Amino acid sequence: MDKPAQSPKPQFKRRTIFIKKKLQFRYMTLIIFSVLSGLMIMAFELTFTLNDVFDQHPVLLQPLYEQFPALAYGFIYKIIIYIVFVVLISAILSHKMAGPVYRFEQTCKAIAKGDFSQRVHLRKGDQLMELQDEFNKMMDRLESEIKQKNGGA
Repeated sequence: MDKPAQSPKPQFKRRTIFIKKKLQFRYMTLIIFSVLSGLMIMAFELTFTLNDVFDQHPVLLQPLYEQFPALAYGFIYKIIIYIVFVVLISAILSHKMAGPVYRFEQTCKAIAKGDFSQRVHLRKGDQLMELQDEFNKMMDRLESEIKQKNGGA
């Protein structure tokens, strides 16, 4: 069984960040919700800890409570910047997942139309690289079997 000659991997340069919007937005929502939940837990824990310390030693934290409004505004600005950062990172991560899913879908559509020479070629750093390798091995074997049956008939 000779292995068919493979064409060089095409270079995909996706210019669109949201390839599979529904999948990506669900993924991003999960990440953002997780981060916001962690922030809320930390904020509540900090608040309760400071209240306990203030109840036991009111003189120590009095200057902090006097400065609280100014500190709160700075904290809110930092949280907003942090959330924007999380949204951007989650968009990039979702793209690394949705891009390969999209590529697999397109390749499967071409194979379903009868083009058994199709292979999945993902970009370096994309997710699902192991699946790409196994899928391509499967297609190599399938194409070889089909050629063998057609050539032997």
